[in-house]
Formats: sequence, C-alpha cells, structure tokens
Amino acid sequence: MCLAFACLALVGCGGSTLSSKELQKQAEAVQSFAAEGALVAKGVEQARTTDTFVRVHTDYLAKAARKVETELNSKQASGSLDQKREDAARLALLVSLNLDRLHRHPGDRALAGELSSELEDNADAAEQLAK
Repeated sequence: MCLAFACLALVGCGGSTLSSKELQKQAEAVQSFAAEGALVAKGVEQARTTDTFVRVHTDYLAKAARKVETELNSKQASGSLDQKREDAARLALLVSLNLDRLHRHPGDRALAGELSSELEDNADAAEQLAK
C-alpha cells in the first residue's frame, strides 16, 4: 500500500501540457496500482484475504487509477506523446474497472484468478508505456 501512496504523490497536478516525464510517472503509477491489484486478486484466489480487506483496498486503488485517468484526459500533448497519453488514460480506466469488479465480488475466487491475470497484463502494458 505504501508503494501506491508513493505513486500517487508522483502524480502531480499542473498545467494543461503533458511532459514526457510526467507521462512516465503517471504510467508508473498505473503500473503500481495494477500490480498491487494483481497481488490482492491472487490473495482472493488463494483464500488468503478477507472480504473487508479486498473491498477497502480495491476501492482505494480503483479511485487512484481513476484520478490518473482524469488527469491524463485533462492534459494535452504533442505528436506521439499524445497517443501515449491516450493509451495511458485508457489503461488507467481499464485498471480501475478491473479493480471495481474485484471490489464488487471480493470472495469470488474464479473471478479473482481471471482478474489477477488481467491486472498483471495491465501492469506490463503500463510498464511499456513508462519507457
């Protein structure tokens, strides 16, 4: 959870033009939220978590991912950076939706297994965007 807090701190508010460095930091934040969500999902799949923990933690992570999405959608960028910005915003939305699904079904082990894999894929995609 501390990693997610650190990533949120990196996602700064600012002007309307997105820099390459800012995009990188926001993509890293999305990667962190997705990776942490995958760990929570694995815990559900292996019956190592409580429903309350899953609900609270996934709610926090989903809100953080939506904050990144909102910020990315409020910015502009030029050239290929704008396509990466759009891709990162879509990925942040996808991460938040996957976390929301886990939040709504905190004890569904089969769904958690599916979401663990999807969130790992989301984390990998965010890592690529951060490069």
